[in-house]
Amino acid sequence: MLSVAPDAPPDEIKKAFRREIARYHPDKVQHLGQEFQEMASGIAADLTEAYRILMDPGMRAKYNEELFGGGAAPNAAPTPPRPPAYAEPQPPPQASSSSSSSSSSSSSAYAGSRPSSTAGFDFVKKASLSRLREAVSDVMGNAEPLAVSGFDLAVTSKPKRGLFKKADGKVRLLVKFVPLVDADAVAEVWTRAMKGNTPDATLCVLLVGPGLAPSKDLSTAISEQRRKTRNAGPVLVPVDVRDWEALFPPDTPASVRLLVQRLKEEKR
Repeated sequence: MLSVAPDAPPDEIKKAFRREIARYHPDKVQHLGQEFQEMASGIAADLTEAYRILMDPGMRAKYNEELFGGGAAPNAAPTPPRPPAYAEPQPPPQASSSSSSSSSSSSSAYAGSRPSSTAGFDFVKKASLSRLREAVSDVMGNAEPLAVSGFDLAVTSKPKRGLFKKADGKVRLLVKFVPLVDADAVAEVWTRAMKGNTPDATLCVLLVGPGLAPSKDLSTAISEQRRKTRNAGPVLVPVDVRDWEALFPPDTPASVRLLVQRLKEEKR
């Protein structure tokens, strides 16, 4: 939870806790949906519990014994009661002000739909990426990870053979989260995706964000990139992470359509 070494000193634990808890403070997620707010509250409670255990010498010793002593014992140290999400332990973490994030606005007609702070976007990305990985495992169970820089998730799926239908082709799926899916994001991700293109697979990119430019603008941007690369680019699918609505090009692989549909159904 805190990403610290087993022998981390108290000062390092305290610093790590303050850094992590700040990402899930109510002020940072108040502009997000109810689902994300509840998730942030749960993560904050877990972080607080981890901090309480590691800062207590006796509880930390029992925790280390359970973790590194050859397995958990039936009479292992009891877990302290789950505290309220923001019952701040001593010393209390410094609460960050929300005034800057709540007062900031964009002149863009669609900018208001995206998180107003970096912390807010980071949380949306982290929570959504976890859900996306689970969906990939369910829908594309034979997918293997890829090493493609510049993307939050990269996998390749093997063709699935069917008894009465043609096997699905091989798909290289790249996923990139951005604060706003617009023409600039399309241009940037298109160039990076081209480096992962191979002739033996369909290259598909999910460009995911909590804010989308108008579909007409996105269509124009994609057409422009496709013209520049002489139709050698990826199948790019803009996705609104708030409800997993997507703009599917006609040549979108069936497995990718099914993947997004699964995420959309879970959202409901």
